[in-house]
Amino acid sequence: MLEVSKLSKSFGDLEVLRDVNLRVARGEVVVVIGPSGSGKSTMLRCINLLERPTSGEVRYQGEDVSRLGREAPEYRRKVGMVFQRFNLFPLKTVLENVTYGPLKLLRLPRLAAREEALELLRKVGLESKADAYPHTLSGGQQQRVAIARALAMRPDVLLFDEPTSALDPELVGDVLAVMKTLATDGMTMVVVTHEMGFAREVADRVVFMDDGLVVEEATPEEIFSNPRNPRTRAFLARIL
Repeated sequence: MLEVSKLSKSFGDLEVLRDVNLRVARGEVVVVIGPSGSGKSTMLRCINLLERPTSGEVRYQGEDVSRLGREAPEYRRKVGMVFQRFNLFPLKTVLENVTYGPLKLLRLPRLAAREEALELLRKVGLESKADAYPHTLSGGQQQRVAIARALAMRPDVLLFDEPTSALDPELVGDVLAVMKTLATDGMTMVVVTHEMGFAREVADRVVFMDDGLVVEEATPEEIFSNPRNPRTRAFLARIL
């Protein structure tokens, strides 16, 4: 469904990604781990075209999308993204946040958008907060609203950029539970995270990145029990 080929990204003289290759099949959950500054988030932003690759290709269902211009928003509808910070509209209610995209971009009738939004809020356990404003919610609740908002655009793929890193530890579990449900339901997902338990339990493949490179990728069992690369072993020894 997604293929990244020889992807490189530089900011001036700083080379953040170097010839990154990654393939994601339909229904697969790929978890990307690695130290801060290794290029994980930049890779996601290049896949979502929030950053333009310096070189290389991003292919979606076989088509090179890395040079899309005016068509980029339609591509982002199909390949959605959930950020570290929730980016909710502060002056809109939870329900208004979730229905905004379907009304404006999908042109859904208001009643249909509302019904779908309420169903998604049920899915993330927040139907009772439909009329609340973001500032009244905990960080974990806001992140679950952000996930519902992303799902409301009916994406084929969801990218998660460290979705729990801004949360207090006691709020992480509820967000990860929603993500596990999405994985069980067959959502194609690429997840950048420091949550190693989630990677062990949910990932089909784990990708380790360091210094702008994909250093190693394998099943969770192989990565966590018998990593082949010394850099992977050193990273896991520090955090596990």
